[in-house]
Amino acid sequence: MKRIVIIFLFWCLGWTGCLFAQDTVTFVPVVNTSEVDSGSLQDTVMTIDERDLPDLRSRLEELNVDYQSPIPLNERLRKLLTKDELRMSPEATWLIASFYDRSNQFGPDVTFRDTIIVNPLFLPILFKGNYLPKNLVFYDTKALDPKYKPAPLMPNDTIAAFKDYFMAQASADSAHRYVETHYPMYFRYTQASLPQDAVKAKVIKKEITEDFPLVVTKDVTFDDVTAPTKFIPERRYWTSHFESSLQVAQNYISPNWHKGGTSSLNLNNREYFIYNYERGKVKIANELEIKNNVYTAPNDTLRSYKVSDDVFRIHTNIGFLAFSKWYYTLDSEFKTQLLSSYGENSDLRQAGFLAPFSINASLGMKYDLNKTFKKKNKSLSFNVNIGALAYTFKKTIDDEIDLGRHFQKKEGTEEYKTKQHQFGSTINATLNFQFNKNISWYSRFYYNTSYTHIEGEWENRFTFAWSRFFSSNITLNMRYDDGVAKNEDFDSYLQINELLSFGFNYKW
Repeated sequence: MKRIVIIFLFWCLGWTGCLFAQDTVTFVPVVNTSEVDSGSLQDTVMTIDERDLPDLRSRLEELNVDYQSPIPLNERLRKLLTKDELRMSPEATWLIASFYDRSNQFGPDVTFRDTIIVNPLFLPILFKGNYLPKNLVFYDTKALDPKYKPAPLMPNDTIAAFKDYFMAQASADSAHRYVETHYPMYFRYTQASLPQDAVKAKVIKKEITEDFPLVVTKDVTFDDVTAPTKFIPERRYWTSHFESSLQVAQNYISPNWHKGGTSSLNLNNREYFIYNYERGKVKIANELEIKNNVYTAPNDTLRSYKVSDDVFRIHTNIGFLAFSKWYYTLDSEFKTQLLSSYGENSDLRQAGFLAPFSINASLGMKYDLNKTFKKKNKSLSFNVNIGALAYTFKKTIDDEIDLGRHFQKKEGTEEYKTKQHQFGSTINATLNFQFNKNISWYSRFYYNTSYTHIEGEWENRFTFAWSRFFSSNITLNMRYDDGVAKNEDFDSYLQINELLSFGFNYKW
């Protein structure tokens, strides 16, 4: 039986090799041999040449007529394929921060005082393993000391200040040694078993965005690319600056004060506005200044307050550059006061609005300097205008004021001139020195002479800024005018006004 099976397998393999060895493919249809005889079956066998079979590549090209080449990756497709950055939620960040926060190791019932450990004896007993005492010595420690020993660098009284601390430390070591000797079963922890390294968070950083291959299909050229248009900012020819301050000075004296005196409240207000123009060789400076100083007058039976310093001033300077920092200028100034002032226990008005007022105009030259330093917030601004030819007009609209404070007497009479015309020279200088961010010095000098009379003013103000909106001011104003009558109580042409105040200050 085995021999028959082996012979049948060899027979099958032989026929299969013959079929593959031929150059043609024979197709034999399946038919029912019972119905067809052997002659007709021989006629149905068809032979096909393999060269007549279609090419596989041409067949694939016919099936893929709509196939297109891959499109290069652009920025829009990159944004679509780029994944969002992996970030932790605020809740997870808070949980991690609270886990590593050592303050969370204490319960909600523990206060800040409970977290201060003042003595290790109140903690669980820790076995340190130090058997030998610290002061164990087997030789004389003073044997090698020199005969002459200099005085200690630290005074004895300073060392004595730590005596209580050393005694408390020795007492704690003695108690620990006693428990270690007599009650070793109370030790629950050892120094070797405590963790040596602190737990540190491990930062896990993963690059979410993968590098996409970029296919360059064409060389990039910038021949057809136009440069961006040059941006030229609009120049500002007009500049402005504003300062406002409201200073308060208060003095209270009780009625039983041993040296006497009266309480007073001083209110000082100053508004200063600058609006300048500069273009080419032309420079125009405009200033507006309003100052009011009002204080309580408890000794005045007619009114409860008085005015000591009241100025309303408008100043304009038009300059044309001559050389370097020198300008040919036309300078003008208008000055008066806004509030009415009276003498103590008197109804005679000393001055008021347009009573008097003065107008000054001059032709000359001006020196203008603006300097900045390497030190931050340090700057210097200085200008002086010399009017070689000046005209001053002074007048009052109210003849009932104290004319002796402002005008001269007519020659040979007791009457005063209520209208004056003077020709002479004028010097007007301004200095603004910023020492640092908080300290500054402002000074203004005015000098006018008709070659027979002199009128001068020198104003100084030191500002100490405590913050952006609060500052202290020290103001010293001196004025000299020999064209008015002297005061009976003060026989001098020099007038002085000094004030120390604290209050609100604002700039822009």
